[in-house]
Amino acid sequence: MPKNSKRLRYALAAATLATVLSAASALAATPTVRAPTATTGAATSITYQSAVVASTVNPGNQATEVYFDYGLTPAYGSATTATALPAGTQAVAVKATISGLVANTTYDYRIVAVNASGRVNGAERTLKTAKIPASLAIIANPSPVSFGGPVAIEGTLAGTGNANQAVALQQSTYPYTAGFVQVGNSELTTATGTFTFNVLSAGSNSQYRVVSVKNPTVQSPVVNESVAILATLKSRGIGTRRHPESRFSGTASPGLETGARIAIEQLTAGTVWKVVGGTSTASFTHSGLATFKVKVRYRRGGFFRVLVESVEGAHVSGYSPTLIARGY
Repeated sequence: MPKNSKRLRYALAAATLATVLSAASALAATPTVRAPTATTGAATSITYQSAVVASTVNPGNQATEVYFDYGLTPAYGSATTATALPAGTQAVAVKATISGLVANTTYDYRIVAVNASGRVNGAERTLKTAKIPASLAIIANPSPVSFGGPVAIEGTLAGTGNANQAVALQQSTYPYTAGFVQVGNSELTTATGTFTFNVLSAGSNSQYRVVSVKNPTVQSPVVNESVAILATLKSRGIGTRRHPESRFSGTASPGLETGARIAIEQLTAGTVWKVVGGTSTASFTHSGLATFKVKVRYRRGGFFRVLVESVEGAHVSGYSPTLIARGY
């Protein structure tokens, strides 16, 4: 065979080999794309209304959207907002917060990843939301209350399982050194967690609180209930047109300490109460009831009331109902 023919064959073979190698190199340089892979992870930071769910996703070397399905059943029904992952060949961590959940409830969830090559659903997992912490809030009505009058301690037990729970009323009376003691029997909350304790006769300034009977116990903030001195007032004209005068008398209960001030007030200018006479209880307290008599000179009749001031901490000052007295 001529030398030129051999050289030609060698040249053709080399060229073919170079072409094949070039094609293989080009093929190797072309990235492989595929559907994503995804693994549903555990839920963390679980509260009574939200949770953080996690996953790992391999995007399959192309842009991929990911989101979480969640709901009360494996049918789900809700989903987080989709987020985009850039193309890549390594698994990356994905997290999302789901909120608006119901307390003490089990939810199903899973990761979903979608790219141009397909969609994949991660395995189904579950989480259970936390219970709403129990809390107590109360008010006293009315406040202040007149001595011997009834008081209602009303409130609400909030939180998971707040219906039909036993709660107890506790009281600490002035001077608050003996601490709190339970008043009456415990009560059961309603279906909505509300309750009412009725104190039939308020005797002195007191502090109230409500505690749950079931462990762990929950305690309400303390409310202060003021008990006002109960006063009455009546009048009788004893003067003349030339020397107009009236005698005011009344009672104040409970019996007051020596030195408590009695002030007779008259409504003037339609809005202002003006003191027109007074005395103290120094000589009038007996048998748990304070009585008083006060002479007041006035020419024009009108509206009157008595203010009985307390100078100790067991009660607060109290007013009598308004009295209409005739003039001269």
